[in-house]
Amino acid sequence: MEGMMKAMVLEEPGKLVLRELPIPKPGPRDVLLKTKYAGICGSDFPIYKEGLFVPRLPLIIGHEASAVIVEKGEQVQGYEVGDRVTGTNIQFCGHCQACRETPEGELAWGCENIAVSGLGFGVDGVFAEYFLIHDVIPGVSLFKIDDRADDLEAAMCEPMCTGAGWYQVPDPKPGDNIVIIGAGIIGESVLQQLLKIPDVEIVVADYSKLRLDVAKKMGAHHICNPSTDGDTLDFVIDLWGNKEFLYNYGDRISGNADIVYECSGNAKAWAQAIQIAKPGGKVCTVGTCEGMALVSPQWIQLKQVQVLGGLYGSIGQSVEEINNGTLNVRDLATHVFSLEELNEAFQVAMDADKSIKVLIKVDKDAPDYPYNKQETWG
Repeated sequence: MEGMMKAMVLEEPGKLVLRELPIPKPGPRDVLLKTKYAGICGSDFPIYKEGLFVPRLPLIIGHEASAVIVEKGEQVQGYEVGDRVTGTNIQFCGHCQACRETPEGELAWGCENIAVSGLGFGVDGVFAEYFLIHDVIPGVSLFKIDDRADDLEAAMCEPMCTGAGWYQVPDPKPGDNIVIIGAGIIGESVLQQLLKIPDVEIVVADYSKLRLDVAKKMGAHHICNPSTDGDTLDFVIDLWGNKEFLYNYGDRISGNADIVYECSGNAKAWAQAIQIAKPGGKVCTVGTCEGMALVSPQWIQLKQVQVLGGLYGSIGQSVEEINNGTLNVRDLATHVFSLEELNEAFQVAMDADKSIKVLIKVDKDAPDYPYNKQETWG
């Protein structure tokens, strides 16, 4: 496909510039996609602000999108021009043993040639009218979207996959007391998955009234805003009681949560999650923490808390659940901007008091939806 396209290029930290660039050409195992909607991810913030995590600038960033296949390489199987799709930001080689053996819908983390600096990190991303998915692996790096999901919903499959996969890591059980720290898109995705488990009781903590209101609407049993409700640890202790453990009899240093999901990426919250968990409890670190967390090793040792890492989930599951309507993403889409307004969109996306999920309508001919809320959320 010949021609030029519009793209917002990050030329230096904090400076996205609209450029006319040649439409990229797909290789034999690649697909060329026409972008419909794109999402701003929290991992885009440090790239935008400081140029972190990327090997070079200028670069087209962004990795969350809904799109349509407009051209494919001769070796690509299982897809046709015109298919509606979404993809992953992690690039896999597509031909090593791990890639060949990875079940459909799962990510090939055992790839021998994995390029972590993938879509929007090491290669040009989705804040452009067209982009490439390299080395396509059906059901692993590229996923079909059916007509039950619209283009805006489809652009949210990738961020919602974290909750779809990682909520299971600490093995939540019916009747568990659970705390979610952080009510952004990741925390909200974890919440929706946990609400499928019978008799759980869930506290969601965040400083954003907007995000807590949405969490309550989604079904959270309790919401805690530390700026108005007091410290999250005290809130949880007042709700469920405190637990004594070795050398800390009668001390309110330990909460009584069976599981704490740290979804904010805040270093202080990461440390407090250890305190909120009960002795023998579990902490799942889902949010990407940029700073250093000051944690007493004794809290982990004497309380016997299990700390479990989480990074990426099951995009196959989130695609299926968005296709069949069992995940509510419409209430999470608070703003929609045009491609040319991307700098403004980043400012709104980085303001937790104003937004949850900010999306970019890249294709001007893509439909608008009644839940595009930028006028009311503002």
